[in-house]
Amino acid sequence: MKTLELRSISRFVTLSLNDPLFSNAPDFTQDAYGPVMVLCCWAKGEAEPLYLVSNMDRAEDAIYYYQKRFRIETFFSDQKSRGFNIHKSHLSDPQRLSRLLIAACLAYIWVVYLGSLCKKDGWQGIIHRRKRCDLSLFQLGLRLLEYFLNEQMPIPVQFHIII
Repeated sequence: MKTLELRSISRFVTLSLNDPLFSNAPDFTQDAYGPVMVLCCWAKGEAEPLYLVSNMDRAEDAIYYYQKRFRIETFFSDQKSRGFNIHKSHLSDPQRLSRLLIAACLAYIWVVYLGSLCKKDGWQGIIHRRKRCDLSLFQLGLRLLEYFLNEQMPIPVQFHIII
């Protein structure tokens, strides 16, 4: 009998591939694709567990990369629908697209810098809420840039990276 291990960092549970959990997923076996690891992570205070499927060898690695996913998705949405709207360029030439992406990434770094400047220099209360902020540094930076443009104020265009 084949078994598949559901693991979280702190617990191990073994399920059979004949378990009803897998009955509607015939390709979800080591014979069709694999090896496959299914993780069941249940954080304290959460109503339901999080199920992950991974081809990684270690549960810790799968969880680590899954956590990075949210940062990456935030970056993509800032580049696309909630920020620069790159998806509306409809570029298909790889060279032109790569140039646009380089420019957008440099602009992204600058706008995030403006967002950090917004927090550091106290602009947040003018362009957003005073007590609680639910915006990313990118969104704060965009709002600060818009404020500077509307108020015809000088825009900081240089910044320093301290390593």
